[in-house]
Amino acid sequence: MSKKTEPEKAALDINDVIQEGVRLMQREVFGHATSLRLELASALPPVVGDRVQLQQVIINLAINAIQAMTSVPERQRELLIRSQAVESDQVSVEVVDAGTGIDPEHADRLFRAFFTTKAGGMGMGLSICRSIIEAHGGRMSAANNAGPGATFQFILPSGSAQR
Repeated sequence: MSKKTEPEKAALDINDVIQEGVRLMQREVFGHATSLRLELASALPPVVGDRVQLQQVIINLAINAIQAMTSVPERQRELLIRSQAVESDQVSVEVVDAGTGIDPEHADRLFRAFFTTKAGGMGMGLSICRSIIEAHGGRMSAANNAGPGATFQFILPSGSAQR
């Protein structure tokens, strides 16, 4: 993810990007006894983006979610990836986990480079994800769920909104 390359932007179906990312991380999902559920909206408008970079964002968010659930053995480890239209010219992707949630003390630093709560973590993943999404004209956010866990979301403009 830290490799700097020029993005190859094209019109993409975000659901295809999500499904390809999921295939690439199946071992991680099964290796951590996590159930994965997809809720992908149909007939979403295409987004203009770099397929590999957007896959990297999805994979990083999903692996972070899986790792956040490793310390909660008392409940089901469920990872949900959801896509949906936001207004008529935006597409949203959410990665929802049932982990420990976001410590309020760290919320304002989550996307800052070199900030990490993981032992041995570099603190680059979320910073790079946000940079990729912003380079695609989008925005990224994170919030605790009403129940256990957290939701990381990014919103991208549709291809028609970028004209």
